[in-house]
Amino acid sequence: MAGSLIKISETTVSSAVSSVTLTGINSTYDVYLLQYNQVAGSTGANGRLRFTESGTANSTANYDEADKTMRSASAFGTHSTTNATSFIADWNVNAGTEGGTQNIHYIFNANNSGEFTFITNEQTGWGVGSNGLMSFTGGGVFTVASTVDGINYFMESGDVDSGSFRLFALKK
Repeated sequence: MAGSLIKISETTVSSAVSSVTLTGINSTYDVYLLQYNQVAGSTGANGRLRFTESGTANSTANYDEADKTMRSASAFGTHSTTNATSFIADWNVNAGTEGGTQNIHYIFNANNSGEFTFITNEQTGWGVGSNGLMSFTGGGVFTVASTVDGINYFMESGDVDSGSFRLFALKK
């Protein structure tokens, strides 16, 4: 994939913010990649994602997803939901300095107003409390045929305390 990624947007969080928004998705490219690392939250909550339209996060109940969770300190699990107001991006994001969470999302059909927008999810990080290593993989669909131009990342509760966020396009 070297040479195939074009950086669209980037931000680094070094003090608490309520959310992070990266825009720049347009019709130039078909597939986008959202990558972030060392994300930590103030309360040890789940990280969440919403798509933006005209730069504003869409919080309607149109997010469906299914994921497989893997933990070193307990059994594997599954998670699925329909008609949520956001996607789960990360499970139990650790508050503090234990490495945070790392994640990669591929985004498809985002700028096609006649199609739903799809997302994949690959996460790993150190879980809150006795959860140990946390990982999950899965995907979701934003069930609105609209023009998506970015993503909005936030915590279920509390703030995003730190992390590096990058949005790339995959060269055609």
